[in-house]
Amino acid sequence: MCGRYSLSKSKIELEERFQADMVVDFTPRYNIAPTQLVPVITSDSPRGFSFFYWGITPDFGHNKPVSQKLINARAESVNEKISFRNSFQKRRCLVPADGFFEWKR
Repeated sequence: MCGRYSLSKSKIELEERFQADMVVDFTPRYNIAPTQLVPVITSDSPRGFSFFYWGITPDFGHNKPVSQKLINARAESVNEKISFRNSFQKRRCLVPADGFFEWKR
């Protein structure tokens, strides 16, 4: 699990790598935090980048405070937990990243 990640590629590099258009300008970022707007490729629109806020909003909580707390899911239990199950089964996306890290306290 990670609390931050980086995406150091340029808009052009991302478009070439994923064969998808990005209509908005994108600047490489090295410290992407939960709740920030990030580029993703969804199964609904595989030929273009969409921008979503990093966080998981479960079916039972349609507000930002809930999604701020749910930022990661464990691979071994993602299909079992009610918070993640429906999203895991029906709403998948590709999140380009080239590094991830966790801050030390």
